[in-house]
Amino acid sequence: MPSGNGNSAASSATGMKIAAIDIGSNSIHMVTARVSHGDFEILDRAKEMVGLARGTLTNGRLSPEAMDFGLKTLATFKRLAERQGADPILAVATSAVREAANGGEFVLQAWEQFGLHVDVITGSEEARLIFGAARHAIDFRDQRPLVIDIGGGSIEIVQGQGNRIRWQKSLKLGVVRLTERFFKSDPPKSGEVAAFKSYVRDKLRPVFARARLTRPTMMVGTSGTLLTLTAMAAALRNGSVPHKLHNYVLRRKALDELTAKILASRARDRARIPGLERRRADLMPAGALLAAILMDGLRRDEIRACEWALREGILLDFIDHHQREVRAAEHVPSIRRRSVLSMASRFQADPGHSQQVARLALCLFDGTRSIHKLDGDARELLEYAALLHDVGLYVSHSGHHRHSQYLITQGELRGFDPRELQVIATVARFHKGAPPKASSPELEGLDPQRRKLAVMLAALLRVADGLDRTHHGIVRTMHLGRSNGRLEISVDSAGRDAELELWAAQRKSELWEKCFGLPLYFHAKASN
Repeated sequence: MPSGNGNSAASSATGMKIAAIDIGSNSIHMVTARVSHGDFEILDRAKEMVGLARGTLTNGRLSPEAMDFGLKTLATFKRLAERQGADPILAVATSAVREAANGGEFVLQAWEQFGLHVDVITGSEEARLIFGAARHAIDFRDQRPLVIDIGGGSIEIVQGQGNRIRWQKSLKLGVVRLTERFFKSDPPKSGEVAAFKSYVRDKLRPVFARARLTRPTMMVGTSGTLLTLTAMAAALRNGSVPHKLHNYVLRRKALDELTAKILASRARDRARIPGLERRRADLMPAGALLAAILMDGLRRDEIRACEWALREGILLDFIDHHQREVRAAEHVPSIRRRSVLSMASRFQADPGHSQQVARLALCLFDGTRSIHKLDGDARELLEYAALLHDVGLYVSHSGHHRHSQYLITQGELRGFDPRELQVIATVARFHKGAPPKASSPELEGLDPQRRKLAVMLAALLRVADGLDRTHHGIVRTMHLGRSNGRLEISVDSAGRDAELELWAAQRKSELWEKCFGLPLYFHAKASN
């Protein structure tokens, strides 16, 4: 199912990674890309021909089999995207889901089963996104391009003026819909072909009239049907399918020869034509006839293939509307850290305090490794808890540590598993107030190992929070050393009065002493 073309060097580079999933009427596609400097590089592609539209567009409902196959595919794609470090994962559904009476149920199950939000888009939005992709892949300068996308449930036609859209149209003339309506025989009978042509021409007549007024100078074809026809025609002419179809031209003469071959053969026989996927074989009579009718009506004798379509359009649209997040990702490649910093930015009026507390907490952690014996993963969780310990002030000053716990748990922090989130939330919860007890309800749900970890990290955070009691960033550095059976912490405040910080840290060291059995003693570094 998935097929990657990324490499280790690419995956280790910085920048935001995004996955775009196109839930089409015939296939589900996903691309994973790394974004940098307003552009993107494709890291991986995945595709599965699910056939959501089969039977749906005539019966009005997604079949249980199609829904099950589709949901399993989406779950697999989401796991793949997460493993590649993609965040966000953007998913859109088109005609089959949009028209199905139970399309909402499909979307709801995707969310409830594995947390994937699916946006069901209109035909107009689909056309806009497809054109957005094509204009970044094909040079439209000084052109009046006509972009055609033939899907399973609908076709999208977009007329441009250079890189701008002049008009667009979405029509219910997809190949699955037309095949189920007109072709009962294999191969199609002449009467079925005639009825097909009459119906499609009638539906497209207003579009042809409008296009002739705007006089397109080039015709561009995207997505499965047109790319498949291009690949098949190239294979018949040259003996092999081109490695890349982008900018490859399908001429009318070649299409006519291919169409005759398709209409004269049964599905099982035409499936052997190079360039055609077996599961698409029954749809190609409708696809070839539709492409020919479009070329006739639009008075073009060639179609230029464009390998970019809806999914690339989704990526480009996200980049265009989220420049701030994209720039942040270039500086903060970690999904986890970026998510934490975003929450801290949204909910905190005094980010300087939390950053100072995080810095002091890590100094304490690093200086006492021989005592607590915690690893780098624990250090990371401590830092995130410190950065978020005061987000609850956004809700209320009173009991804000409890509000912090709630926001951390419910705030959709990305890149963490639920157990990690609970540890972070618990540590933030106990940065102030009474220390945790074995019976504290906040510790319920944590296994004994993580319960112990949360308490130990809370002990460190409480001391660090005390060392910035005035929120003025007075403590610059600290030196730790053992003496007389206690841990002495010498604080350098660059000559500023740190009395309140020392007092608060000493008061909040009770949990530390309980955890590690080693009293703390704070004093100011002697001034020079």
